[in-house]
Amino acid sequence: MNDLRSLFEPVSIAVIGASATEGKAGYTVLRNLLDHKYQGALYPVNPRGGTILGLPAYRDLGAIPGPVEAAFVIVPAERANEAVMACAARGIRAGVIVSSGFGEAGPEGQRREEELRAVVRRSGMRCIGPNTVGYISMARSLVGSFVPYDRWEDGPVALAGQSGLFAGVLVEELMHQRTQRLGLRVALSFGNKIDVDEAEFLDYVGEDPRVGVAALHLEAIQRPRELLAAAARIVPKKPVIAFKTGRSEMGATVAASHTGSLASNEALVDAALRQAGIVRAGTLDEFMAFIKAFAYQPLPRGPRVGIITLSGAVGVMAADEMADVGLELARFAEATAARVAPLLPDWQRPGNPLDFWMALAAGARESHAAVLNAVLDDPNTDAVLGILLPYSGTRFPEVRQVFAEALARHPEKPLFLTLFGGAVKGEWEEALEGLHIPIFSGTTLPVKALAAMCRYARRRALAR
Repeated sequence: MNDLRSLFEPVSIAVIGASATEGKAGYTVLRNLLDHKYQGALYPVNPRGGTILGLPAYRDLGAIPGPVEAAFVIVPAERANEAVMACAARGIRAGVIVSSGFGEAGPEGQRREEELRAVVRRSGMRCIGPNTVGYISMARSLVGSFVPYDRWEDGPVALAGQSGLFAGVLVEELMHQRTQRLGLRVALSFGNKIDVDEAEFLDYVGEDPRVGVAALHLEAIQRPRELLAAAARIVPKKPVIAFKTGRSEMGATVAASHTGSLASNEALVDAALRQAGIVRAGTLDEFMAFIKAFAYQPLPRGPRVGIITLSGAVGVMAADEMADVGLELARFAEATAARVAPLLPDWQRPGNPLDFWMALAAGARESHAAVLNAVLDDPNTDAVLGILLPYSGTRFPEVRQVFAEALARHPEKPLFLTLFGGAVKGEWEEALEGLHIPIFSGTTLPVKALAAMCRYARRRALAR
């Protein structure tokens, strides 16, 4: 694998097609780099020269006085190949080709893309794109996207998608969530993948100790053997989560028109991903839930789950869903039942799911803390799912303290929450922010996420 550090950690960047006109891609990319304090030298390139966003603009690459390690190419498709050749002649080692109008744009675009691929191969440059929204790499606070970001949060997740949605608007939505935000170390839109692809991305983030989870959106896999080999190298160290779309004939056709992707045999793809130890998500909601679960919580040591609930009906729903995905209801130890029994009426024997509605008579704080800690302390539980009802009758001011203390007691056990409610639910979500407890609005996603974590934990244990 060729070194990708010039791409993800460049000390200097030229923005070819930089613009002083707000709203244009060449303006927004440069604005993002400046606003997020990119740690390197920036050189806007525009044939008109002058000044752009307070920086001197150079008429061409040859006018730049210092060395340039990477370049953003933001020019019309018919000029992109020429711009990349100029980058190669200047000795630039990496490029991000934002320009669209290539393989996704019919026969003429496909011809142009093949020419571009040949240029990149001859030059030895490492390139993302074409037809990409850009990328983010927090190694140098590099936020290089034509989607405007007014905030970015570093974190343990590396996310790459073939579609611009995944390193664009979806990421913007994540960054603007009031709670349950995911910090992203790297976010990348592959575009048409004429050079850098998911296999090389995995190799790069696999060596970054600050990346704990690698996540991929795929519309097509151009080098399946290389991808599986890269996964084999990274899976023993950190999870790889994949959301592969274009599974149906209709979806594959749409993917081809979107990013010029070729369809794959779905059955073979599914078997290969599973064999490689890649965690596969079936929907976008699952994909995001899995990323959050793996990023926030430790791996369970087994499939035994303790459920605490204020709704017996929803507890039964969760138990059914657990049975569907291979999770087990933990058999509580006698000591656990003995701790909880004094909170419950004589006729109610503590079981799993543990419905502690009647325990609220002892007080909201006291009942939540007692039941949560008892189930976490139980030696037969590998994980805990709390299905709780934050409303006026269960409000208590020490909610953050209760859950922080519970996490501190058992940092080795994953704790997930499903919350049903209105205004008080929002209060709880605010209070719990920063504790990295995954919070959901139903039981299906947390159950599937826990099952995915169990499968990966077993696979990683075998790989070591």
